[in-house]
Amino acid sequence: MSLLLLAATPLSTSGAPRLLSMGPEGAARLLGGTGRAKLVWDLLRAGEDPFGAAGAAALPPKTHRALLAGLSASRPTVAAEHAAPCGTRKLLFALEAGDHVEAVVIPHGAGGFSTLCVSSQVGCRQACSFCATGTMGLRRSLTAEEINLQVFEALRMIRERGMPPLRNVVFMGMGEPLDNAPAVQSSLQMLTHPFGFRLAKQHICVSTVGPSAEHIRQMTHMPARLAWSLHAADDELRKLLVPTTSSSMLELRDAFIEVLTARRDRGLMVELTLIRGVNDGETHAAQLCELLDPLPGKTRVNLIPYNVNAGLGAAGTLFQPSPTDAVRAFQRRVIEEGLICTVRTTRGDQEAAACGQLVTARMR
Repeated sequence: MSLLLLAATPLSTSGAPRLLSMGPEGAARLLGGTGRAKLVWDLLRAGEDPFGAAGAAALPPKTHRALLAGLSASRPTVAAEHAAPCGTRKLLFALEAGDHVEAVVIPHGAGGFSTLCVSSQVGCRQACSFCATGTMGLRRSLTAEEINLQVFEALRMIRERGMPPLRNVVFMGMGEPLDNAPAVQSSLQMLTHPFGFRLAKQHICVSTVGPSAEHIRQMTHMPARLAWSLHAADDELRKLLVPTTSSSMLELRDAFIEVLTARRDRGLMVELTLIRGVNDGETHAAQLCELLDPLPGKTRVNLIPYNVNAGLGAAGTLFQPSPTDAVRAFQRRVIEEGLICTVRTTRGDQEAAACGQLVTARMR
């Protein structure tokens, strides 16, 4: 285990517009041209601060002066950084008003790239019974700027630590993205903008529990792959695992059919956290396959072994990961029904950075 504590300061309070709050077009207007804005964004994509020494060295003097005069550097402090033995790093961000969120950078050495898991809210109202974030309740939603600042700080850390380059961004951290859809949509536009972070939309994934059918329909125009955090196909069991569920599984599934058809997507990713004796049986697998059968395209089922969760307190010990044999049997049944089915490799669980383990009080 490694823990790096850093000085904590809030976001910039300068009255000038913040660079990451407006996107490349807004920056071009204030800097006096698209060419100047592209130079600034080249630095941001490299994880370099255009307002600091790197900007002074790399930017033409007029561009740097225009940047300092017209815009402000509005980034939160990385208040703490945890490093797990597997190379996964969890970042704690200090935001305005004393709020904190976490993001996780996962290096994939064999593939030569890194994945960033970003948060979209401080806390979450969904209260999934196996997820530590839900114990916080929902404090507030993040702005698009605060989401994208997680990306910039990850790029900075990747550069400084010599990690594989960032390729993937997944909205699977703290919060329910569709409870903050406008900010998430705005963030996605900047992530995929050719003069912005320039990430391919097939390398970005937005994961949702599907608070309602109407929430799901908001995903129609999101430039990202879509994932459904399902966990159980049976209505009664799903309600136990995701207490805020207000729609039936059929209603939610049909909403995804509408969205996928409108988007002409290749398919949907469906995620299940497998818990011993709760949702990992053959009957559960059969119910899942029946529910997913009408979905268009290639449906990919991703099985996530439950991560024992200290963030849930005593309740966290009631759940245990499904045995390997049960996971493999579940996977075989799903594959037999013609669906793609993979098992997620757990990363970062030793530093409470794995799926379902993100929670902040300030720092646990």
